[in-house]
Amino acid sequence: MGADNVISLDLSSFTQSDISKIKSLGEKQTLLYRWFRCERKQEAGLDQYMIYSGTRSQTPYAAYRIERRKDGSYHLIEQRTDTELVNGRNIDDIINQLPDDFYYSV
Repeated sequence: MGADNVISLDLSSFTQSDISKIKSLGEKQTLLYRWFRCERKQEAGLDQYMIYSGTRSQTPYAAYRIERRKDGSYHLIEQRTDTELVNGRNIDDIINQLPDDFYYSV
């Protein structure tokens, strides 16, 4: 029996609940008087949201990437350095680990 009839399961797509939680980050930023922008990039085996937050000042903006990979795991990555900060099994774990500079000017 060969591997010809095996279908690979790809769990990389964000769920509607995940997308709602990422979008709600923008609402929270408005309450903190910060701007928010997100961009989604999808490819086979990987779904990503690049999220940006900042103030209208000369303070650098925060830039992070939330990834959902083929195995269904979530990863938080610092966008500028491409450094993985944390990984987890659900989006809440990732959002709760966003560094302070995402919410406040440090």
